[in-house]
Amino acid sequence: MKIRVIRIAHDGYSLVEILVSIGVFAIVLFAAISVFSVAQETSRIAHAKTKAIQYSRDYVEKIKNIRRDNWDALTTGRYEIIESGGNLLLQSTVNGETIDEYQRYLAINDAYRDSNGVLVDMPGTLDPSTKKITVTVSWTGFRPGHVEESLYLTRYLDNLAWVQTTEADFLAGDNQGTTVTNTIDGEVQIATNTKGKWCEPSLSSVTIDLPGVPNAVWAAPFNIYASSTNTSYSFMHVEVQNSDPPSGSVIGSFSGYNARAVFGDGNYGYIATTSNTREIVIVDLSDYTLEGYFNSSGTTNGDTIFVLNDRGYMTAGNRLYVFDLSSKTGNRSQIGSSLTFANSGDTAGGLYVRQIGGNTYAWVSIEGSTVQELKIYDLTNHLNAPSQWGLEGQINIEPNNCSTLESGKSVYVSPDGDRAYISSTNDTSFKEFFIVNTENKSSPTLVGGFATNPPCTNGGGYEAGGMDPEQSAVVSLDENRAILVGIDDSSDGTNSFEYQILDISNEASPSMCGSLHINQGIYGLAAVKEPDGDAYAYLITGDTPQDLKIVQGGPDGVYLENGTFTSQTKDIGYPTVFNRFDVSSLLPNGNTTIRYQVAVVDAGPSGNCSDANFSNFNFVGPDGTFSTFFTDDAQVPLNDDGGGYENPGQCLKLRAYLETSDYNQTPSLLDFNVNYAP
Repeated sequence: MKIRVIRIAHDGYSLVEILVSIGVFAIVLFAAISVFSVAQETSRIAHAKTKAIQYSRDYVEKIKNIRRDNWDALTTGRYEIIESGGNLLLQSTVNGETIDEYQRYLAINDAYRDSNGVLVDMPGTLDPSTKKITVTVSWTGFRPGHVEESLYLTRYLDNLAWVQTTEADFLAGDNQGTTVTNTIDGEVQIATNTKGKWCEPSLSSVTIDLPGVPNAVWAAPFNIYASSTNTSYSFMHVEVQNSDPPSGSVIGSFSGYNARAVFGDGNYGYIATTSNTREIVIVDLSDYTLEGYFNSSGTTNGDTIFVLNDRGYMTAGNRLYVFDLSSKTGNRSQIGSSLTFANSGDTAGGLYVRQIGGNTYAWVSIEGSTVQELKIYDLTNHLNAPSQWGLEGQINIEPNNCSTLESGKSVYVSPDGDRAYISSTNDTSFKEFFIVNTENKSSPTLVGGFATNPPCTNGGGYEAGGMDPEQSAVVSLDENRAILVGIDDSSDGTNSFEYQILDISNEASPSMCGSLHINQGIYGLAAVKEPDGDAYAYLITGDTPQDLKIVQGGPDGVYLENGTFTSQTKDIGYPTVFNRFDVSSLLPNGNTTIRYQVAVVDAGPSGNCSDANFSNFNFVGPDGTFSTFFTDDAQVPLNDDGGGYENPGQCLKLRAYLETSDYNQTPSLLDFNVNYAP
């Protein structure tokens, strides 16, 4: 039997193929192991971070509890939180608390706000009622790491508010010219006018006997300056007490000259004299001695004097002079050349100087034969060239031969320079008080137009009814009141009023709204308004024993023109940031306003607000100064310079300034609230 061997053929693997296969398998295996390893590491990191966040959140909750129980414990530093006797406490640390492979601590830092009250990193204003908390948790191991969580904590959970709205709230404040009513559950309004009214004048019970025979007067709040032809009392200074009614006494005088006009300015008094070498004399008010003088050219007397900034202005005869007052001592030098404003022999009845924008103007009222009763001079130093000074404009108030007696006996100029008010000699056929439009200085016009001939009774101006004016003054443009004073011209057979109050709301046709008889005549007039709103007219009269008389004036309506309310003090008990205040008010007819200021200060020496420094300079407006005011809801300014107004601070007051130009209407402060950080 023959055996058949059958051979089966197989494809074989080469060594190269075997090695390649082993290599691929190794790569795949390594990749799989690597992926597994990375997954394991990622899981461990995620677990570590999750655990760290849990530890961080635990500290956040604990520090909130500490804040609630003891805010004062939150002082700047690095801490760990421990538990003692069931209480959570902060313990200073360098590295923090260790929990297994974790370490944690928290840092407490001061918080700061920008000018808008937004929390910022430094620089900024410190907010003592807010702290910045940063919790840090780190871990060790194969991949160490850390997490941080920051937050701000305030003294309490929410901002707080101080609300003032009831009658009792407002009565606890200070009312100056304001009153608290209870029409709508408590509000502040301007007080009713129980003082003087211009159109209902009455002489004060107080009169002052001036030595000598006074002939002119100038006044500023709480000060009266008078001159006399009596050389023993050339200049007199009266100090006025802020009482009701006002009282005053002569506190100093100066002698040696026959004085014709007077001016007072700060620490010095000025008189225009008949001396040919010292037409202007400067008096030091600290000891009432001669400080300096000005000698004008020529031999004419000094007639008028006006002082503005560091220059003096005077007239002598028919010439206008300017002299240097940058120093008051000795012989003061003339600036520029004198200016001839009138015919020879004429004089100035009055002189008034105003600085309007960048220009300086002098208004001169003229007595005598000169046709024009009023001239305006530009005395601006154009590139320091006084040679460019000259006549700017002029007016003849009576060009149609209605009178030969008209003259400019006195002049007053409105603060904006747009109106000049002049008085003239009494004339049965012509008027005695005029308003001149001087908006265009080069071409002034008579308000109401010129009188025609005939009848000579039309046109602008006011008829004084037989009174021969000596002087006039505008007491308030807001109130549209002017005063005209003089002597009764008995030759016309009438008993005219020597003191006349004019309503000038209709400028073309002023009318008398109040008057007084002072039979001895009035020879000088000065009117002032004090900072508290009190208004007075000071009169030089022919009543020798009582030659200085006082008339109290004021708005002719139901209410005073203004008043100030200052709230009671809010004592927080600790320094904090006051964020904003909100107000509610009524402002009828658009003629009433309320402005606001806020004062925030540190506690006084006692540690509370009872002796805190609430000076007027610590009440501020939007820019943080006492010269600005808020008009509505606003943010409270921040300031932490260590003195005066301070926000953050412990003590707060709000001040409201109420004003009206319609004296039958008053604004009303209904309520306000102040938001502050706890």
